[in-house]
Amino acid sequence: MAALLPTLFIPISVDAYVLPRVSLALAGAGVLAGAGLVAGRRSLGALRWPVLAAAAAGVLAAALSVAPAVSLAGAYGRYESLPVRLAYLGLLCGATWLGERRRTVAAFLLGCGVASVETLYQAATHALPRPDGNLGNANLLGALLAMALPLAADRARTATPAARRAWVALAALLGAGLVASTSRSAWLGAVLGLAVLVAFLVPRKRLWVVLATGAAVLALAAGAIALTPLRGLNGDTGEARPEVWRDSAAVIAERPLAGWGEDTMGLVFGRHQSGDWAPGHNFDRAHSMPLDLAASQGLLGLAACVWLFGAWWLLVWRRRAEPGVAGVAGAGAAYLAWSLVNFDWAPATAAFWLLAGCVAGRARPPLRAAAGPPPPRGGRALLAIGAVIVGLALAVPAQVADVLYYLGQPRRAAALDPLQPAYWAAQGDLAGLRRAAELGDPGPATYVALGDAQARAGNHVAAKAAYRRALAIYPFDPAARARLSESRTAASG
Repeated sequence: MAALLPTLFIPISVDAYVLPRVSLALAGAGVLAGAGLVAGRRSLGALRWPVLAAAAAGVLAAALSVAPAVSLAGAYGRYESLPVRLAYLGLLCGATWLGERRRTVAAFLLGCGVASVETLYQAATHALPRPDGNLGNANLLGALLAMALPLAADRARTATPAARRAWVALAALLGAGLVASTSRSAWLGAVLGLAVLVAFLVPRKRLWVVLATGAAVLALAAGAIALTPLRGLNGDTGEARPEVWRDSAAVIAERPLAGWGEDTMGLVFGRHQSGDWAPGHNFDRAHSMPLDLAASQGLLGLAACVWLFGAWWLLVWRRRAEPGVAGVAGAGAAYLAWSLVNFDWAPATAAFWLLAGCVAGRARPPLRAAAGPPPPRGGRALLAIGAVIVGLALAVPAQVADVLYYLGQPRRAAALDPLQPAYWAAQGDLAGLRRAAELGDPGPATYVALGDAQARAGNHVAAKAAYRRALAIYPFDPAARARLSESRTAASG
């Protein structure tokens, strides 16, 4: 799984890049948690109650969601649903129980190395306007490579002289891919990750020097991005993020305790959007992980996440002398820095939780050839089987449905994944569009299409209601505005 997260894609599906990794996270969490239960060698220790609190906050938010179907299936292209949120915790727990640290990190670095080679090829051949490996998004690529860089540096530090050159070469390859990604947040994350790596390695009496130097370098890097032409690099929403954050704070204030439900930001942001921050596109994320979490799971979810992160950092700091811990701490810092101006997304977030679990548990000692894990008890074996079945049941139908969608069979896709509004909307008829609207499709285009279908059927009142709902999601939608203006003109005429 660690090797596949940076590399897996399925070209015969519409969402060829993100959904396969989401399916991998769901299925992998079930298998990994089941394997950990069967191994049965360790407990979660200090992480037990924070993990339970985070799971409970997610379940509460989904139960009170304004769009329960979206919170269970996930918005198409994002998929940060309740099952995915619980899968992150499953990855953390399974990796903690297994304690397979060294080979997991090595596999992750191998996958990131492959992604870097693809990135450099894309940059050299100008195959894409912005190289993304095979992640489908350059920021996701940047996040993975920013996490990988401290891991490679840590391996180079501890390797034998014969192997050190190979690890240094891999670190250089990862750095080149990171530069080619043009992800500014990932650059800053890599700087912080390397600083944390050094902080975990130096004696305590020199720690303040490392912290001061790291803060100065990070401040200089951030200033260089903010005060130079790098500020407008890629023409993305970077400059608009402060305005998006301000509007997101209003979203949180309207429903602060348990949030609006997982993956529902696209449905509620429009009512608080004070400007057209990305003309032609509605916002379904706050572009800041803490704000996104507070919007979807409320302050309860944010508090549970802070508790879990705090417990994890304390645990890792206490184990900093163990092999591999410093590198994973650097990777964790790189991800968290990146996520402050981005949002949780499975290709990067699943890798973070998988790595986090590898150091939360004690590293597994090598087993003798004749030895094996103790036989599991009956109850634990049943739980393990159940975890595997649930993970596969959540992952396989969604992935097969998207393949059917790619093959031009949205009706069969909707039958296989009936809670996904995108497949109903893709059918294009009135019944399918109505069903997509009932499920809470966060895309304004669905409601514009629904309004057009209602108008063709002679249901002009329903058509106007659909156009208004599109504007509630994205107040600046030109098509919905034009349709309403036309309907008013026709009524006055």
